[in-house]
Amino acid sequence: MKQYFYLSICILILINLSVAKAQMPVTLAEDSVKFGSRYFPGYWLSIPEAKPEVVKANWIKAVEKGTKSKVQINNNEITLFGAILPNFKAGSVNIMSKLENGDSLVQLFVSVESARDVYIGVSSEEYDILSDYLKKFGKDQYIIVAKEQLSVEQSSLKKLEKEFKSARRDKGKFEKSIQSSKVNITQQKDKINSINKEIEMLDIKIDNSTTLLSTMDDGDAKKSKKSELKSLQKKKKSLLKAINSAESRISKANTSIGDNNKNIDLNGTTQSELSDKITKQKLSVDLYSKKLKTIEEY
Repeated sequence: MKQYFYLSICILILINLSVAKAQMPVTLAEDSVKFGSRYFPGYWLSIPEAKPEVVKANWIKAVEKGTKSKVQINNNEITLFGAILPNFKAGSVNIMSKLENGDSLVQLFVSVESARDVYIGVSSEEYDILSDYLKKFGKDQYIIVAKEQLSVEQSSLKKLEKEFKSARRDKGKFEKSIQSSKVNITQQKDKINSINKEIEMLDIKIDNSTTLLSTMDDGDAKKSKKSELKSLQKKKKSLLKAINSAESRISKANTSIGDNNKNIDLNGTTQSELSDKITKQKLSVDLYSKKLKTIEEY
């Protein structure tokens, strides 16, 4: 069991390392894309692992910020005239953008027109500002993805830790129940011993009354002795019934102890499995924490 656990840990570490190496950066590539009947020069912003609907919503918020203009949407095309991009000297600009869902990434094409038929190219004065703006936007979207992934892993870890604490509490309850049953058994045994002693004394009285009764003549005295003997026999019957009740409680307590010992064994297995899962989940949380940190440091 332990060999399998350590093997699974090693496999998980190797997977984590391969995932970390395969982590894609946010990239920007020059291209021209057709809008309507014309081609517009611009840049493809590639955002790994992002959701198209999230990128689209956040891109609309970003370009509409600082202006009263509203975007025009045509399927996956997003156009805005009179956008105000931060730190741009050109003032308001026109933005033609398009979203495409690629393989494990979202691609956002952006063309920025600073004046009529004048577009921000790699040789433009404000290219660095536009490049920084787009890369920051892409990075922010990737951070959203990484934070969501980390949150999922952290939630899974918290759930496992909660289950582990619950299992430990259950073990405590089982142990407490066993201790309570043992105390009950001791009490019932003491009770039986006490009753047996009382029965011994009662048997002597019954024997004496029976012997005496056999020698008595009929009359009130004999009737009184018969009543006394009957009372003694009734009391003995009651004491025997009390012993049966105590023995039944002892039997139930022993059954409870057996059941709780089985529960403790099963609980031990559960705790061991949960502990292994927690160890592996902590590795996953650490992986996604490092992933988020790496993206934030881009």
